[in-house]
Amino acid sequence: MIRAIHLCIVAIFCYLLSVTEAGIVSCPCSDSSLCQLISGNPDKEIFIFSLSDKPTAWKNYDWKKVTTVVMVGYVSHDLMCYAHRYGARAVLIGNFPTSNLTNIDARRMWVKEQLQKTQSNFLDGINIDYEDAIPKDDINVRDGYTQLVSETYETFKNANKNYQVTVDVAWSPSGIDKRFYDYIALSAVTDFLFVMSYDEQSQIHGDCVAGANSGYYKTFKGLEDYLTLPVPRSKLVLGIPWYGYVYPCIMISEDGRTCKIRQVPFRGVNCSDAAGKEYNFSFIKQTLLNHSTTGRRWDTDTMSPYFDFNYDNITYQVWYDDPESLSLKYKLAVMSKLRGVGMWNADAVDPIQDQEGTKMMWDALPDYKSKEIYLN
Repeated sequence: MIRAIHLCIVAIFCYLLSVTEAGIVSCPCSDSSLCQLISGNPDKEIFIFSLSDKPTAWKNYDWKKVTTVVMVGYVSHDLMCYAHRYGARAVLIGNFPTSNLTNIDARRMWVKEQLQKTQSNFLDGINIDYEDAIPKDDINVRDGYTQLVSETYETFKNANKNYQVTVDVAWSPSGIDKRFYDYIALSAVTDFLFVMSYDEQSQIHGDCVAGANSGYYKTFKGLEDYLTLPVPRSKLVLGIPWYGYVYPCIMISEDGRTCKIRQVPFRGVNCSDAAGKEYNFSFIKQTLLNHSTTGRRWDTDTMSPYFDFNYDNITYQVWYDDPESLSLKYKLAVMSKLRGVGMWNADAVDPIQDQEGTKMMWDALPDYKSKEIYLN
């Protein structure tokens, strides 16, 4: 009996050792306490997306403000350790094929895989970034997506109540891009919804002209629609863009205000922002704006900056966001008592080549720790 017990202990020890050597259990941080999950929930969120696994990028985030960082396209133990050192969550991003949404076994397998990946990398949860079209009358697929999110939430919370589960949603719940989801149900089975108040030109109804990527009044209306459903304010985080669009004009008005763009259909609408191309804030500020023929202009209809420039006998119009336009939307989130704000994406500023612009963009974010925020 004693020998059997001894052999059992040895077997267990060898198994744990092998698992540790595989990098599954062993904490990769220099301080093992940094592998513990971030516990509790902050009253407010600064929720950011990171696309670069380079320390020169993420070490320059304003960690005094960040509460959650979503790693997109990579998983970095170094970033996880660094985020935890500042009390911020580091989470996975995930997606799921529409064709399998009604497949119970496929959903369960996916959820299990996401939890295992989260646990083995000492992460704090998952952000579900599903953006496919679901027709209004396709109730089975719609409910299948809700079930996927619900199963993810239940599985993660049962594993550890401190895991965070969030979902990205369109800037309005009114069937944008044919995304007819059950937004009320989604808000009930997540920690919160990240409202992507950008790419608001994904479907251009009316004239095919360049316009704001994240217009203030359109953003306001989208949030109002969510609150009317109703979705609790505490379940909404306002996401805004740290990038803009460059549109080649096939015709431009004499005053330079109206830039007609080519037709590029998207999900049943003839015109879309696919006629343009995305560029990060620092590139727009440092390169394109410096070659502008108009200088920075301000559009009062959308509360957004824009400008023109010429290249190879073509006039281009640039619509983007900067600290002035972003501050208006941050203030909207604060005054509306939303859960917080965030951006796509934190690497759209260049902390090496554009130190001034980088500081201005981070400084514009709300300082939720200040009791006097936006009182002036």
